Amino acid sequence: MVQRQNTYLTNIPTNICNKYGLTKTLLTRRETIYFKHIMKNLFIYGNEEELNEKLQMLQFKSLFQYIGFLTNKLRAIYKIPREYYFEDIDKIVKQRRESFFKMLELYRDLNPIIILDFDRTITNKKLHPLYNYIINDFNVIINSANPQKDIIEKYLDRYKLKRPNAIYANKGKQKKIVRLKSIVTNNQNRIIFYIDDEEEYLDYGVLLTMYCYKYSRDGKIYNYTIFKK
Repeated sequence: MVQRQNTYLTNIPTNICNKYGLTKTLLTRRETIYFKHIMKNLFIYGNEEELNEKLQMLQFKSLFQYIGFLTNKLRAIYKIPREYYFEDIDKIVKQRRESFFKMLELYRDLNPIIILDFDRTITNKKLHPLYNYIINDFNVIINSANPQKDIIEKYLDRYKLKRPNAIYANKGKQKKIVRLKSIVTNNQNRIIFYIDDEEEYLDYGVLLTMYCYKYSRDGKIYNYTIFKK
């Protein structure tokens, strides 16, 4: 058998893929693989008791209801517009999640949503250049456990940061988590990125099939998953 490890799905003519819809096919493949990894780590390598606790926090009434949520997300993958195209087909296959900025570029034409935490994320001044970079070109949502919306707005105004598409000031931890679920449920067909400094919230982001990134105190962004394998 011919060995194709070094050539598999690479060096395909970009113009051909864009013309005949193969670009969408490759992106659909990419999304399905990510979805498969989430399912594998939840249901093959995961802990049932721990998962049930998280589902209760998300206010899913049952595992059956959560599977229904995942089914709708899987269906949405195949609704990616046929008109989607990208200038470098190889990147659709090879681009790793580690680079937040390159991932954004990959999905830019699909109008992704970017969810940002507030305390210790936006309030870390090292994030301000990133905020200014994304605010004009992407749909940005602030989702915070801080219960006072005016505090968030005053902070943005103080540092001359443009206000996002939406600000959710939730009263406490669970309401912040349930809000994440609400955002995803109301945007089933959208790619969603989530940046937070706390891993606990990012765990829920992965359960909700978002692309999650941990923001560190030194201003770096790290790809975050629950994947064990």
